[in-house]
Amino acid sequence: MVAGVGEFETYAFFPADHAEVVGGKVYANGAFWTLLRFPVYPQIIPMVSLVAVLSVPPFAFGRDHTIAVGMMDGDGGALALKAEGTFRVDGGAELRPGESAVVPIALTVNFLRLETAGEYAFRLFVDGDELDRFAFRAIEVRPPPVFREPLV
Repeated sequence: MVAGVGEFETYAFFPADHAEVVGGKVYANGAFWTLLRFPVYPQIIPMVSLVAVLSVPPFAFGRDHTIAVGMMDGDGGALALKAEGTFRVDGGAELRPGESAVVPIALTVNFLRLETAGEYAFRLFVDGDELDRFAFRAIEVRPPPVFREPLV
């Protein structure tokens, strides 16, 4: 979902094993995963980074804005995950009059718990409005049995 003209827009929204923003650039490792495989559930993922690259319109400069991520299951039910922060964009001298600013943001979620295998989606909100979703699946994959020759 990308917001309409003249509002916040998302250029990108995705998960990564680790991501950070340095000097206005996103550095991401293990990004854009859509399938997780685990042998048993529930499963706890120690750390997930969620990256959002936003287009911020000029009317929104100079004010504090909230950014939040949530998660839902395949039935659309909200799950306990919620990470929230604030940001402020002050239009820089490099912007032309009326030009939107591109703002990369990386949020870290620690100890993400998946109760069962299934369909999930991360949700991105700015100032309470949902801007985007990123869907993924978690599946149960049992390792194949290992057969060894009998000891003689």
